[in-house]
Amino acid sequence: MKRPMQKLLMPLASALVTACIALNIQAQEPDTAPIEQSLDEIHELVSKHIKQKIDQQTIEPVIHLRKLSPTLKLPLCQQPLEVHDRNPDERIGRMTYSVSCNQPNWRVFIPAEVDGKLAVVMAAQGILKQAVIKSADLKQVVLPYKQVPRGSIIHLDTAIGMRTKRSIGANNILKIQDLQPPYWVFKKQQVTLITKIGSIQVKTKGIALEDAVEQQQVSVKNSTSDKVVKGIVIAPNTVMVP
Repeated sequence: MKRPMQKLLMPLASALVTACIALNIQAQEPDTAPIEQSLDEIHELVSKHIKQKIDQQTIEPVIHLRKLSPTLKLPLCQQPLEVHDRNPDERIGRMTYSVSCNQPNWRVFIPAEVDGKLAVVMAAQGILKQAVIKSADLKQVVLPYKQVPRGSIIHLDTAIGMRTKRSIGANNILKIQDLQPPYWVFKKQQVTLITKIGSIQVKTKGIALEDAVEQQQVSVKNSTSDKVVKGIVIAPNTVMVP
């Protein structure tokens, strides 16, 4: 009875040994499949960078990424990926980013476009040429960014106190090139004259004979001597006489 049982068990034992040897050989073979960089991780990294960049300046932003081809195969980066912004001053519209890896060394480029709306400053009423802009002259509105000309002013504080280079009609968008620095000294207005004699500083009053901006030379009539002197505007209503 033992021999038939042994004959039955021998093929089974041989099969088990063969299977174990095969499994052992398979376990010892190195995994030759390449480890690839996730393209989704690259796209997410760029998208996160754009969201942080546009912050709250873009209203109702919509981000469009031109994603990398799914057939692109990149080796897994052994260091943190780096995002490089080729348009650091652009917060809306078309822009290009690159994502690079130092180990191993590779770089890819991701075109992107941000759509949305921008708050811009408009003239609430007509503003005359050379007028000093006041808060009542302005209003802020929200427009699709494609309707906002390049160089448009987006903050009210940027325009208030500035002067106009030309007359601006009501409901016109204000642009940087339309404005010039505010006057620090006004014609026929009192100013403080400062003169230095050695280490002594002498102050007196005078009347400006013309408008002037910061660091501009201006003629002033000394209220004490009635003499007309020339000085440099160093602060609002303040003129330094050499």
